[in-house]
Amino acid sequence: MDGDINREDSMVTDVSPESEQYFTGGGSRPDFLELVYGVLFDPVKTMETVARRPPVGLALLVFTILCVSDVTVGLLAVSRAMTAGLYDAGLQILPFSRVLAPLGAIFGLLWGYVKWFGYSAFIHLAAELLGGKGAATGVFVVVGLAGLPSIFMFPVNLLSFWLGTGGLVIIVLAGLATAVWSVVLLVIGLKQVHGLTAGRSVLVVMSPFLILLVLLMLIIAALVALAVSVPFEMNGPGYF
Repeated sequence: MDGDINREDSMVTDVSPESEQYFTGGGSRPDFLELVYGVLFDPVKTMETVARRPPVGLALLVFTILCVSDVTVGLLAVSRAMTAGLYDAGLQILPFSRVLAPLGAIFGLLWGYVKWFGYSAFIHLAAELLGGKGAATGVFVVVGLAGLPSIFMFPVNLLSFWLGTGGLVIIVLAGLATAVWSVVLLVIGLKQVHGLTAGRSVLVVMSPFLILLVLLMLIIAALVALAVSVPFEMNGPGYF
């Protein structure tokens, strides 16, 4: 009898790492390289893991790298424009540019974080209004990781500096491709975090832009209505 009990105890306690991962649902957090590769090339499984245990620190690192690359490209573009235009006009502003460049880099980084927080909060609220049950932390991490495809724009932009105006088509096509890729990743991640359908996830992702479009249409309609209501044959001073 005691031997049977001991055998049963050993069967319970002797669990292999593979079995433990199976019973826990594979919830172990990936490292940095695994996370980057998984988001880009195996997004469904990776976003499922991210939704279960959001890696906030890794998402912050990824987003910071993306912001630094964007700011670097922006500073290069501004520097080239100033060198080509203002210096040819005889305006020597190199001392000022040395002061403004660090300030521009800091502002660019801060603005990137503000957009990250704001957009994450907005789509989290929109997802909850559409029946989502996820956590804000998961949405925050998903939004930060969904921008990973933009890292491929860094070499594209550097190539465009070498090609000059001939690289404009490459930039446009590459930018469109990375934007679509990021939207797809965001939809997948939001679907995993909030448990929404694909259609509702797309609606949530596009909701800020749809609201801006509606507001723009309302402003245009109000301006048109105001223009129509004003008499055509009016004398300015006498009208007032």
